[in-house]
Order: sequence, then structure tokens, then C-alpha cells
Amino acid sequence: MRQPARLLVAISGGSDSTGLLIALHQVLRTNAFPHITLAAATIDHALRDTSAAEAADVAKLCASLGISHTIRRWHGQKPATGISAAAREARYRLLAEAAAELGATLILTAHTLEDQAETIAMRAARSDTQASGLAGMADAVLYDRRIWIARPLLFCRRADIRRLLTDHGLGWIDDPSNTDARYERVRTRQALAATGLPELDPQSTTRRTALSARAADRLRNHAKTIAGAAVQIAPAGLSEPGEDLRHMLSAAIATVGGRVHGPGRDSMDRVLALLRQPPGGQLTTGRTVLSNRRDGLFILRENRGILPLVIAAGDVDLWDDRFEIANLCDVPLTVEGDADGAIPDLALNLPSGLARLARKGLPSLSRSDDGQPVGSQDARITLRIAPFDLFLPRFDLTLADALAAVFGRDPYLPPPF
Repeated sequence: MRQPARLLVAISGGSDSTGLLIALHQVLRTNAFPHITLAAATIDHALRDTSAAEAADVAKLCASLGISHTIRRWHGQKPATGISAAAREARYRLLAEAAAELGATLILTAHTLEDQAETIAMRAARSDTQASGLAGMADAVLYDRRIWIARPLLFCRRADIRRLLTDHGLGWIDDPSNTDARYERVRTRQALAATGLPELDPQSTTRRTALSARAADRLRNHAKTIAGAAVQIAPAGLSEPGEDLRHMLSAAIATVGGRVHGPGRDSMDRVLALLRQPPGGQLTTGRTVLSNRRDGLFILRENRGILPLVIAAGDVDLWDDRFEIANLCDVPLTVEGDADGAIPDLALNLPSGLARLARKGLPSLSRSDDGQPVGSQDARITLRIAPFDLFLPRFDLTLADALAAVFGRDPYLPPPF
């Protein structure tokens, strides 16, 4: 752990997060780690009438322990569908804001062995899940390229955590949503309770890390970008097909297509089948076009569903899920596809048909009031690496850094431990 360090515990008041806070408090009060301090944050999702009172109870517990605590509330209208995913995104966004305010260098969450088993079971049940997904949750995740979130209890059972709290005369809050069978995780939890917790493979994370490292080597040695619009992978990088080739191609396709996840297994099987055919074949998947040529595989954004976007003066927005664009003007800017045809790299390094397609996938900026094009001094454009820019599992850090290098981005923030 880098010194000094300030740990921010995400505590809901449930048994797992309360146990994590108590265990850390016990260790740190011995002064064995004087360079580490502790803070806590509770995210009130405002989804239940009792949530504000529960957050206040957590604040009282932290005050009794002498631990700095803040409450962040998820304001605004909640979505009618996808509430779990939306709540998760809001939770991590609010935790990152709290960490910045409190000067925290690391966020800690209390995911347990049971949570890990449920995650792996849910991924295994999805027919299009890649084998690499069965590693489950990483022990640490980089959020929004700015702060790491660690999960120190992934190998701890919930019963042991509750025993610790009971021994200290402490209770916890039971969230009723944890028994609501409308949620996939709850149904999985109930199924595992009936069959017993399976043995988890202790080497799965090691294998996933090694897989990502091999995929990263292929990228570094054999891939390049052309004007930020296309990825070319040399024939040598496509030889000796294996899971690392699949993993590399999945990440590259997701990045070019602006998708958080790569194509499913069936789609990736089609991609690998394309590579086994003589040069000249082409297919579309994950909002991309893949063209297999004698000089390698070209991956470009598909010319479909590229919508215009208006960015207010001084604002930053995401266009086509691929480019973060900051408007530095004092008037709104309109962003559309089909960039200026005079991009030398496209004409020089891509066949004419692919060059035309590549141009349509690049942003073209103009003033919204008079339609006049703007220059680089009027906007800042940053390519987004969609699979990793919001949530980057630690076992994929090497692959993410390889993608960043290929696309001309800075490396990702290394873990603070």
C-alpha cells in the first residue's frame, strides 16, 4: 500500500459492509499501520422509505467509532427498468465523488465468497458468456480511470462476518430487496442455498490474468490504428488461434464499436471462422465491420446507427459511445459522422472502400448556429476505450494498457497496492 493511504469503506449497514468496517477499525486502532486512515460512505439510493433512516443509523455507528462518514443520496427520477444496473452505476459514481472529497486513495467494498459464487453462476448460465468471464469478480476494479475499488472479503463467508458482529454485540440491516425473486441475483442465491455453495477454482483469476497478458502481447506486437478510425492486425498476430486471440479480438471489436462488452461466443466463432477462410471475406458484429485482407484483419465502425449530437457550450459529452468531446466554444457544437475526406492516413493505409467507411465513423464538428466547421482549438476529442474506461478489472489491466498504447492513450492508473 502506498503511503500515506486513506481507505474509504462503502457501508450500507448490511452485515457484510458493517463487518468490513469493524474488522478494519480493529486492526487500525492497534496503531500497527499509522500511515493508514479510515473513512466511510453510505449511498442512499432512495428506493425505500426507510433508506434515509438506515443511512442515519450507519452515521451514528461511525461517529461512535470516531470514523469520518458521509451520506450521498441518489437524486432524480429512477428508471422503470434496469434498476439494478442503474443503481450500481449511481453507487460507484457517488462513492468516487465521496472519495475525492475525503481524500481517499482506495475504496473498499464488502463483496463476499457468496457474492462471487453467485456472479460465476449467473455468468455460466448465459449461453453466450465467454470462458474468460468465469473468473468472476476481480479483487480490484479501476472506476472511471480515476480510483481503484478493492474487494478484500471475496474469500470470506457471510456466516463468519456475521459471527464477528454478533461477538461484538452489533446488529445489521437486512435489505428486503435481497429476497426479492424478481432480481436474477436473488434467484441465483436461492438456488445456491438449495444446492450448497460450489467449490470455486482458486486458479481462475490467475488464468484470466495470464490470458489477458497473452492477448496484450498480440496487440502490442501486431496491431496498429489508422487515424483513430480503424484497427489493423497483421497476419502474424492472427496465427496460432487460441483463447488469447479470441480475447484480444473481442476487446478490439468492443473498443472500435463503442461497446462495454465484446461479441458473444457465437459471434466470436464467426469471426474466427472468417480468419480461417482465404482473404477477401467480411462480416459485421458488435457495430463493427471486419474485413479479412492479405495484409491483415481490419476492424472499423459499421456505417449504421451513427447519430448526431449537440454539445452545449463548455460541456463534455460522449458521441457514439466512442469519443468524449469537450466543447471549448461559446456556442453549441453539432457532432456528426463522416469526417473530412482529406485525412492522409486513411487514403494511404486503407483500401478505398474501407477508407470511405472509416471516414463515416469519425466525428465531424461544426457550429450549431451557422454550420461552420471548427478546428482543434474549439474542441478536445478523446477516444474512449469502452470495455475498460468505466470499470477495469485488475486482471485485465495489462490488456487495457495495451489497447491504450495502440490507440495513443495514456496508461491506466496502476493499483495503489
